[in-house]
Amino acid sequence: MDSSIGAGVPIHLFLSEDGLYGAHVSGKDLVIHSSPASTEAREVQIARLKESPPKLIKYAPTSKIFSTNEGWTTSEQRLLTANDSRISVWQPHPLQIFADIESIEPGSLNVEFGGDGNEIIVFHAWHTKLSIHFLDTGRTSMIKTPKFSHSLGFGYRPQTRQLAILLKPEASDVLTVHEYRSYDLINRAVLSTIDAQGLKWSPDGRWIAVWDVASAGTKVVVFTADGQLYRTYTGPGEVDESFDLGVKQIEWSPAVSQNDTCDTLAVGKVNGHVDLLRTRTFTSATTLSHVFQIDTNSPTLWRERYINADGDAEYVEASSSSAFSMSPESSGPPRGVSIMTFSPDGSLLATVDSMRSNVLWIWSLDGTPRLTSALIHEQPVRQAVWHPSQPQLLINTVMTNLPTVRWWSPGQQPMITRVPTRRNESGKYDVKWLAGPEEEAVFWFGSTEEYVVGYLSAEDGAVQFDVLNRVLNTPNGRSSIMR
Repeated sequence: MDSSIGAGVPIHLFLSEDGLYGAHVSGKDLVIHSSPASTEAREVQIARLKESPPKLIKYAPTSKIFSTNEGWTTSEQRLLTANDSRISVWQPHPLQIFADIESIEPGSLNVEFGGDGNEIIVFHAWHTKLSIHFLDTGRTSMIKTPKFSHSLGFGYRPQTRQLAILLKPEASDVLTVHEYRSYDLINRAVLSTIDAQGLKWSPDGRWIAVWDVASAGTKVVVFTADGQLYRTYTGPGEVDESFDLGVKQIEWSPAVSQNDTCDTLAVGKVNGHVDLLRTRTFTSATTLSHVFQIDTNSPTLWRERYINADGDAEYVEASSSSAFSMSPESSGPPRGVSIMTFSPDGSLLATVDSMRSNVLWIWSLDGTPRLTSALIHEQPVRQAVWHPSQPQLLINTVMTNLPTVRWWSPGQQPMITRVPTRRNESGKYDVKWLAGPEEEAVFWFGSTEEYVVGYLSAEDGAVQFDVLNRVLNTPNGRSSIMR
């Protein structure tokens, strides 16, 4: 396997939602990598771009590829490239342009796929409007005054694809819900929020939750799928309002219960607490607190420890007292729950409180919620990603430059292993799982220097990362997958 970097041009690799495609620009070429975990012949396709390199590359999420009268299908992937004057939509097999949208107004803030792979939405400068371009009909629709251009300002309902979007036409925040494809207005609701920070659909498509700015105190407004106000959550009743620092972020549990419904809405607070709301009533069932409890029923705590001068590390069991000694309060951004992510079956919740950003807390939600484990690191946690179908967690910390990944799974000792890839001086590595059979645990790991695809294996008690493929820049300046 060739691990040389060659020209050393930074790689900005854009991965699809399922991790099965990677794309980036090399010179004037668009390069697509598919089936990265395949042991067969490599699949790399290259196409010449019409104009200057795009400012962004995005994939259609797998649930948005396209629809037919018979239902949804994911047999075709699409991606878009966009610069100041042109949006191109590509299909990868074979790699060619499916459609072009030209004469884009200058200063667009964001470009995304819409309700499916045949829709492109463009947020215009100054948030004046949102344009929806229909690739199959050539038609264009418009929604005025979107409040945000990022993904928290709008969302498509799972499966049926109605659009919910926050607007700011005047002084008040407004939530509107629109029909799929026609974008006819279903409902319009003026919000009681001071400054709404975002919205999220529940994965079962039954609810839309909107949260207010933290300075307003705890306020989460829940609407039905057709935009009718259902509940307003303002925090546990026993909490003194003078100590209410408001909401940092929210997260829905997966729709994996017996009726494919969402059971829980997690509300991450600025004070470092997490309120768990049951969706039957949207009242607080439990509040999780990021405080180590020193008692006989303490959870298993794992502390990162360096084992040699090269920076290799391992996890060792730790006591609550030693965990405190390794958990200095953050002097960085304001306090709040910075990471909050559910396992694929909804039974576990991983969180990070920015006050002790080097600690990853893992909570069991079966029965009465409780802290089941905590991982204490030398550096702040940068990323925590659950496997799409198994209770396995990959963790990245803000390292100096060592390519290292951390792994956790219930009932097993967590592991730390070096990844055989070139060091990145910024220490900013990213991980992403690949979708695949449940027994497979393959993931991407990389930075602007190089990306590798592989899996963790144990041999003679040692854990190693086995590389299947790597994406790098070759001496001619082009990127390729090499084995």
